[in-house]
Order: sequence, then structure tokens, then C-alpha cells
Amino acid sequence: MGEDNLQSHPNWNAILQWSLRFQDEPSENRVLEPLDQERREFLMRAFEDYAAMTEDPVKSMRRHLEVIKNPASSKEDCVVALEEIAFHAEDIDEANDLYLMGGLQVCCAYIKHYDPELQSLACEVIASAVQNNEKIVQFASETFVLSDLLKLVDTAQHEMVRVKSLLAVSCLVRGNKGALEKFNELDGYNVIVRSLQSPVPKLQLKSLFLLSSICLDAPDQCKVYNSMGVPQQLFAMCSKFSTEDHTAETHDASILITLKLLHTLAIHSKVDFPHDALTSFTTLRDSLGGDRFKEERTFCTLLIKLRPPSTDGVDR
Repeated sequence: MGEDNLQSHPNWNAILQWSLRFQDEPSENRVLEPLDQERREFLMRAFEDYAAMTEDPVKSMRRHLEVIKNPASSKEDCVVALEEIAFHAEDIDEANDLYLMGGLQVCCAYIKHYDPELQSLACEVIASAVQNNEKIVQFASETFVLSDLLKLVDTAQHEMVRVKSLLAVSCLVRGNKGALEKFNELDGYNVIVRSLQSPVPKLQLKSLFLLSSICLDAPDQCKVYNSMGVPQQLFAMCSKFSTEDHTAETHDASILITLKLLHTLAIHSKVDFPHDALTSFTTLRDSLGGDRFKEERTFCTLLIKLRPPSTDGVDR
């Protein structure tokens, strides 16, 4: 709490001073007594002051929606409004309120906005609102939202827009059978495979995460991604990982997700292992030292065991 707030609200300042004195006093000297009328009234006034400063979430969202609906609003005001709405949407009840008042629909329209920052923030609102919320997942799947998000992932010029739109797609599709069916109907599997080939690390990582989640939740999808050459992309990534230095303190999450996804695909579909698979996985496993890479080493070993035996003496 800032000093200005304390000065403008003397009741808060008094409570702070009282609590500090109470903390400093030795526990054996503290005497707990019922509140007298004067103290009770003092605390009630302080709580009333606080309540007056705390805005109701629905009122707050309505106020911010008026900002983004107003064509005269500045970009800066719209940025703040969308950030606040995204914060509210993290709460499932407030996300429902946002949807029921038509506010989510207003925010979704911003994914078509010409400004990349506002587009990205609109994607964040969607990503927050759809999580664990079947009603909003259905809305996003059955309207233009999922389709437009996939277009952004595939064709947006701004890197952050692609990353944030993929985040929204991932939150929408993961663990939702109906949304996954619509995702496939909209050719989402091709979009996600293309984004996996992106040179943008964040986009590639989010693509890996979504693919891994889809294949774990719906193993029948593994054959689809196998036929599209995803395992070959993953083998190439593992081969690249095996040539890199992993002694730094930073932990590359993409290594584990890549190995997990490849293992899932190999279990649920017939994956053709490249001729240098044994060398690649052995080299990668040996380069990943320490406890922080324990799980990665385990998956390297599992993949080595899944590798078909060689019939001609060549490493397969």
C-alpha cells in the first residue's frame, strides 16, 4: 500500500500502526480482550473505507467494455481495458459473467483488429476465459472464434500475435473433445504442423505442447500426425539437441516435450525410426547430465528400446 493511500485513509494508517505495535510486543505480554464499542466502530469504518475502494468485478468489466467499444478510446486505454478483462476472465465465475453480458463477444472481435498488441490481448482474454469452462468452449468452437484464431496462427505477420493466438487455441482444444473435432474440421492439424516448423522458439514450443496434449488425450490422432511426417520433424529436432551444449543452468523444456511426444507417437502408431536413431538418442542421453534432466534421459532410453532391431548391421 502506497504512502499516499495511507495518508488519504487515516483509518487504514491507524490499523497498520496498531498491528505493528501488536507484532512488536512480546507474545507473553499480549492480552486478548473483547473489542469495546469504540474499537469496533473504528474497525467497521476502516472496512467500509476499503469496501468503497474495491470495485465490483461485474461493474469493473462493464466499465472496461465501454472503453473498448468506444471508437474514440485511445490505444493505451484499450490496452489497459483488455488487460483488466483478461485478469477478470481467469476466474471462472467472472468469465461466465463476461460471457453472459456479451462482453466476451466484444473482446473476440478484437482478434480481427489491425493493431497486433490489441489482437494479442484479445487472444489472452479468450485463453483465460475458455479454461475449464465448457459453455465458453462451446461458444468459441461453434462461432468464428476458433477459425479466426487458427488463421492468426498460420498467417499473422506479428510474432506475438501468432504465439498468443496459438495459446488461445491450445487452451480451447486441450481436453475438449468437441473443440478438437472442430479443430480437425477446420484443418487445424495442418496449421499446427506448419507452426511446429517455425523458427520462432515460443511458437514451436507451444506447438509441441498442444500436439503432445492432443496425442495423449486422443491416441487415435497419432496416426494422423504420423502420416503427416511429424515423427521425422521430431527426430530431426532430437538430432539437433544431441549436438548442443546442455551444461548451462537454463532448462530447455522443448527437449522433454519433444521426447514425450515422439514416445507417444511411437507407442500408438507405426513410426519409422531413422537409421541414426540409436546414435542420436544415445548421444543426447549422455549429454543430459544431472538430476534436472533425469526425465529426459528416461525417455531417451524408452525410445532406444522402441527402436526396431537392425537386420543388416546398420544403426536403425
